[in-house]
Amino acid sequence: MIAIATASQKGGVGKTTLCINLAYSLAKRGWRVLLVDTDPQGGVGLSLTKSAKTREGFHEFLSRGGDLGKIVVPTRLPELEIVTSGRQETCAREDWSAHEMPARMADLLRGAELRGVDIVLMDTAAGMNGTTEAVVKACDFVVLPQQAEPLAIRSVPHLLETLARYRSEGAGVRVAGILLTMVMNEQEMSLKVARELREMLPANLMFQQSIPRLPSFLEASALGVPVALTKRNPPPEALIFDQIAADLEQRTGLSKEREKEQGHASLLD
Repeated sequence: MIAIATASQKGGVGKTTLCINLAYSLAKRGWRVLLVDTDPQGGVGLSLTKSAKTREGFHEFLSRGGDLGKIVVPTRLPELEIVTSGRQETCAREDWSAHEMPARMADLLRGAELRGVDIVLMDTAAGMNGTTEAVVKACDFVVLPQQAEPLAIRSVPHLLETLARYRSEGAGVRVAGILLTMVMNEQEMSLKVARELREMLPANLMFQQSIPRLPSFLEASALGVPVALTKRNPPPEALIFDQIAADLEQRTGLSKEREKEQGHASLLD
């Protein structure tokens, strides 16, 4: 099992959209996925289930631990399960101490592994401190969504420095890649930022795919479904997340694990 967080310095970069659609794509590809909403704003749960505000979730688990299975929400896709952020009053209190966080995160990941989960995908709050810092440090990989705007060029180096500090402090988290989001293909400034980031950073650090700013993503959020489920036939932009999922498999070593599990019998043996 591997744990993957998404993280960014600022809000509004499309982390929740990415998590919901990426989790769905990974599950469609046969992985057992647990999508965990660690953001007190509860974007994942509010997008996918009307009961998110009253349902116990991640923040209750942080507060008192317990049985992970009691807060897991099944979906219509058997391979995909969700843990919502939790009740609003619990998220507002955040009444756990910082020294409890590593143990609670370890308990959560251990519980997920016992459930047979292959991938834990964690949506986080903006900013690299507090709960988000503890979540990222507990994960194996982090995906960094970056909005295609001038601020991204200044914030990316700082974000990478922060992650390097986490590793120097003993965290094993590695950068799976930086993903450009909310790209406006009709605006030259957005395209310019995308080009400059790709020129500034090592090619293997950037996902080749990028996520455009499209009305269909807002429609999917309003309907409470991944974008692939907004139409009887998935819209073309749903393929973007399938491509990101395939790339992520390569970047995290998941593809090698699948090859070992499946194997291939020799034609002559």
